[in-house]
Amino acid sequence: MQMDGLSIGSNNKNIVACRLIQQQPNQVVQRVTIGSLPDNVLLEIFDLYINTVLFKEAARNWEKLVHICRRWRYIIFESPIRLNLQLFCTKRSPVRELLDIWPPFPLIIQLCYGFSYDPGDSTDILIAALERRDRIREIQVHISDPQDDPCEQIITAMGEPFPALRSLSFKSFHQRVRLDTLLNGSAPCLRDLSLRGISFPSLPQLLSSASDLTSLRLDNIPKSGYIPPEIMATSLSALPKLKSLTIDFDFPTSHPERRNRAPPPLTRFVLPALTSILFCGVSEYLEVLAARFDAPLLNEFNIRFFHRPVFYIPQTVRFLSCLDSFNPSSQTLTINLWGFLYISLDSNTTHHFTNPPILSWHIMIMCIDPDSQVDSVTQICSQILPFRSSVTSLIIKYHGISNLDPTPWLQLFHSFPAVQSLQIPVELQPFVTSVLEGPREESLPAAEVFPLLHSLSIVGLKPGESVQQPIQSSFRRRSGCTVAVSRTCRDD
Repeated sequence: MQMDGLSIGSNNKNIVACRLIQQQPNQVVQRVTIGSLPDNVLLEIFDLYINTVLFKEAARNWEKLVHICRRWRYIIFESPIRLNLQLFCTKRSPVRELLDIWPPFPLIIQLCYGFSYDPGDSTDILIAALERRDRIREIQVHISDPQDDPCEQIITAMGEPFPALRSLSFKSFHQRVRLDTLLNGSAPCLRDLSLRGISFPSLPQLLSSASDLTSLRLDNIPKSGYIPPEIMATSLSALPKLKSLTIDFDFPTSHPERRNRAPPPLTRFVLPALTSILFCGVSEYLEVLAARFDAPLLNEFNIRFFHRPVFYIPQTVRFLSCLDSFNPSSQTLTINLWGFLYISLDSNTTHHFTNPPILSWHIMIMCIDPDSQVDSVTQICSQILPFRSSVTSLIIKYHGISNLDPTPWLQLFHSFPAVQSLQIPVELQPFVTSVLEGPREESLPAAEVFPLLHSLSIVGLKPGESVQQPIQSSFRRRSGCTVAVSRTCRDD
């Protein structure tokens, strides 16, 4: 039999009903009340209601079900682990009453300061947390308004040990908070740690005890919270179950001292479960990290570099090319010089359906000067040797181009000999023509620029506007090359 429909009410157990349909065709539909269902079926229904994504908010409203009848209450209380029963304590909750009424289920502490949707006083919650640390599974502290910020009270409370804590999110959105200690320096059960705007110099000590950690997110790291990359790498080596890593500095001087920098180690440690990295900082910091570990299962790498005159990233390129998800087959490289500079490389294969997933990486450089952007993208693309021969599709997005020097672009184009499909904005028509036909350095002969090109797409042509004749002629004159030129609407 299969369940065709389900509705839940909180006033009478007979309101809840389900339609049971025989799997055989042409059978009569039998309607029954939920009271006639066995306990194991009811348990399945409660599990769906409390823990499925469709009823996500119901996870904190399971207490409504136990008020329906004694039988329901017995079934629910007999399966607290299966149903993931938890008590949610917020600034609006009568915390002590909840703790006195309900069984000793795990506690979820949510404290939001400066948010209009969560007024109230947190004193009662903090006191309750200190008295029942062994039951607290998750803590969320989010501070939006400095005027509503009992930081000293929070910091004192968070410095105590929480032996059962699995998830901690401590975020400050408008001011920087310094923590000298957190969880008494020990987190044996911690799986998720998220800090934003927090200076926490003792983080390495905490991570050394958090071997079960699967997600580490450090956002908007202030100057006072800077941790040298060598120490950060050593801390990461103690996290064999880590799947997701975010290191996000909010200042551009997050670079290691060159004078005291040690040479890369001869052996690297492995993070066997890591699949996703987001890094924001200077390239020198990432270089030190990339030289110290491997992550064979990584398939998503997002990088945001602060602009520097020189980008030298050999260790980062080595790190990417050694991944199991690195696939040297057909790839699309997108260069977006609209606002900040974006460079992304994605497989032309739908990587969500491949096993293992195919690597996808993205680089953003926080620079808005067009000349500096072109110079930066040329520097980076000249270093990604393991990837260049696999780029068969090149997409360039740029709006408002004028009077740019074609020389660095020629050097860039020359880096991708396997390109078969090229997409450019309409502003680049005369520019591309000059690159392909104009004077060249002897070291970059014309025949070597996109020798396999067979498709050119011009983005942004207005109604009635045609592809310029010179760009069509330039391709027709190329020996053995037939290029299909098309027009595409701009997606902005």
